[in-house]
Amino acid sequence: MTPFVTLFHWDLPNCLQLEYGGMLSDQIVNDFVEFAELCFQEFGDRVKFWTTFNEPWSYIVHGYTVGDDFSKDDSTGNNSTVVQRSSQSGRMYLPPNRLSKRVRRFDSTTQTTSDTWFPVNDPAKDAYTAARNLLLCYSAAVQSYRENFQMYQNGKIGIVLNSSCHYPYDSTSQSDQDAVQRAFDFMLGCAGDNIVQFSDDEKQGLAGSIDWVGLNYYTADFVAYEKNPPGVGYPADQHCIYSYCFAMVVDSPTGTI
Repeated sequence: MTPFVTLFHWDLPNCLQLEYGGMLSDQIVNDFVEFAELCFQEFGDRVKFWTTFNEPWSYIVHGYTVGDDFSKDDSTGNNSTVVQRSSQSGRMYLPPNRLSKRVRRFDSTTQTTSDTWFPVNDPAKDAYTAARNLLLCYSAAVQSYRENFQMYQNGKIGIVLNSSCHYPYDSTSQSDQDAVQRAFDFMLGCAGDNIVQFSDDEKQGLAGSIDWVGLNYYTADFVAYEKNPPGVGYPADQHCIYSYCFAMVVDSPTGTI
């Protein structure tokens, strides 16, 4: 049995999230490299295949673009859950769930609950900021491994991506065909410079940084062009709506499938 060890599977230490915002700060790069080097040092004699990040898209999308908004009150005065619409099919909430405005905590010692509020930083930019810093973490960890460990540990380092297989909802529509390409750019291409900007030096660090790449593939979907998506940021910027079913209306006034 050959171990493939993942350094980051969406388990950012909460202390770093609280200290400087986790992946929203470039301070995460040095901390991630320090953690990676510790793993290389302690386990590199036995681990020959390192995964830096598992499914960056899943972490970015479900941690920074879809989340619960507990701020709306219903007529009874109780807080009701309002989920922000996402252009991506399915909803799964992962830490840090940056669109959550309130987190309800339970204290097992006092048997009481309390609310902690986390204001949204910038829903138009947060996903891109986190994606950029994640990729800088990746390239810095790869550089450290190659310069300090690879020559005598003889291992390989890479990343695991995920993507659906996208098909145009209307194969005769150029708009839907273009939407399919954007869907790939925003999902599979989130680990590249299709949607995130890097300096020339940063691009040089990312270029050729993959010894191996993994791909998690789960399903296929239909993609249609959405002219005026609601909201801002990553989901809206795609101008895409997704469906796992074909026999559904796509030209409703709200633009939903």
